Amino acid sequence: MMICKSKLLAITLIAACAMSAGATSLNGINDSTGALPAVPEGWLVTPAEAIEFRGEEGFYAQPALRPRALVPQIDILKPEPVADLKVKAPFAIVVQFKSQADAPIDPATFKVMYGAFKIDITSRITKFVKVDKNGFSLENAQIPVGKHRLTLQVQDEKQRVAERELRLEVE
Repeated sequence: MMICKSKLLAITLIAACAMSAGATSLNGINDSTGALPAVPEGWLVTPAEAIEFRGEEGFYAQPALRPRALVPQIDILKPEPVADLKVKAPFAIVVQFKSQADAPIDPATFKVMYGAFKIDITSRITKFVKVDKNGFSLENAQIPVGKHRLTLQVQDEKQRVAERELRLEVE
């Protein structure tokens, strides 16, 4: 398959931006060694990062296809996920994990990725809450005004991955 020069340049630029933003691969998931800088207390994503990591672009991206195999589930209880979800910061995030009968959830595999580049912000959440096999509750999530996409992931002990998106607009 031939790729025109402009598409190849665009792919190269995206990869370069992702790498400079801390991602270690083109899938946008960086390692958990603290690639992102420290942020002011309570912020999950700063206003500058929302621009740099293309939060609004991530909001408009097509959702990932859902797998059909037996996998654990992630239920978002707060904010209630509805179309055109609008919230005021700070807001609560309450997540419940549901395992399949043959394998419990492994809380150590929990990840939260932000924006179009899927930058790993897990450590910014786990410093405020303890994630366990049932989920977690964060009372004061701080995200700047704008449209955002958070992608939540967790695995069970059979390494089956559950993924759920939370798209919201902060007013």
